[in-house]
Amino acid sequence: MKLIFCLGVVGLGSLNLLGASERIAWQLPTENDELFRNQNSRFFQPTISRRLISGMFGFVRTSEPEPARLFEHFHKGIDIRALHRDARGEPTDVVRASAEGEVVRVNPDERISDYGKQVILRHDWGGQPVYTIYGHLASIVVKVGQKVEAGDPLGIMGWTGPGLSRDRAHLHFEITFQINGKFAEWVETAKPGRLWQPNRHGEWNGLNLMGVDPVPLLKAAHEGRPMSCQECLASQPAGFVVRTPVPSGQSEWLVWVRKQGIRGGENSWELEMTPWGLPLSVQGSTEMAEMPVLLANPGRSNEGKYYCRTLVQSDGKGGMKLSKFGRQTMEMMVYAGPTPSP
Repeated sequence: MKLIFCLGVVGLGSLNLLGASERIAWQLPTENDELFRNQNSRFFQPTISRRLISGMFGFVRTSEPEPARLFEHFHKGIDIRALHRDARGEPTDVVRASAEGEVVRVNPDERISDYGKQVILRHDWGGQPVYTIYGHLASIVVKVGQKVEAGDPLGIMGWTGPGLSRDRAHLHFEITFQINGKFAEWVETAKPGRLWQPNRHGEWNGLNLMGVDPVPLLKAAHEGRPMSCQECLASQPAGFVVRTPVPSGQSEWLVWVRKQGIRGGENSWELEMTPWGLPLSVQGSTEMAEMPVLLANPGRSNEGKYYCRTLVQSDGKGGMKLSKFGRQTMEMMVYAGPTPSP
C-alpha cells in the first residue's frame, strides 16, 4: 500500500508569509553548547552502556549484548551532559527554559516518575500548543501557572529517578506534543490495565506525550533559521498507517495533522504515524472499521517487535499487525468522550 505522505514542505514563497510568531528560536536548556561545535561526546550523556548514541533521540537503546545488532528501545528525548560539579561531584548546572512559555506541570516526587523531578512548559508554536520536558532535576524553582521567558531558570540538573547515578547525572530534554486532552478520562473509562494504570500524572502521562528530535530544531535556531511547526512535522519520517473508526469529537492531535479530504461522513480514517507513533496526517476512507487495524508498516515481519515502540508485531503469517499496546494506543488517540447511550 502506498504511504500517505504528510505535510508538504513549505515552499520559499510561503516562508516569507510566516510571521515571527510562527517560529520558536529554541535555546539550549543548559550552558552545554558542545552540540553546536559537533562535539557530541561532550554534549550527550550515554546510559550505563557507554554508547554515545544512547543519549540521543530515537531507537538508540538495546537490551542485546555486544555487539548490538538492533536498537529497539526508543528514547523520547536527548540527555545533556553536566558541565559543572561541586566538591562532592553533584551537578550544579542551571536548567533554563528553552523558550517563552507557561509552567503546566511540576513533579517534585522523584519516586513516581521515570524522569524523577520534572518540569513541563507549554509554548505557542504559531497557534499550536507544544511542550518542553525537563527531567531528572535535583531541585525546582518554578510553580504551575508561572510564565517564563526563554533562559529563565527552572531548577538545577540532577540524577533523580530510577536507575541513575551521580556520575551519569544529566538533563533529559524533550520537545513534544500532547496526544489527547482527555487521556485521564480514557484510562478511567477503558481501564486498559498494566502499563497504563495507575495513572499518576493525569494528562501529563508519558504515554500521552510524543514528540520530535530536539537537535535539528536547536541547530536550526542557532543558525538563525528557526523552523515553523509545519516545517518541523513535514521533516518527520513516515512510519506506519492505521485505519481507525471515526472519532466522535476533537482530539489534541487533530490540531496539527494534515487532514486529507476529511469533510464528514467518512466510514473510517487512515492515520499516518512516525515510526514512534506521532500522528502526522489523516485521510478519510469509505472502508468500515470497528477497531484499529494496521494497513502498512516499513519493518520486516520477522522483526516486527523491533519497530514502532512495540506498537506492531508479527502476525505469524508473514505479515504484521497492531499489538495489544498498539491497539490501545490508537483507541486512546481517537477517544473523544464516553459513547452516548442509544
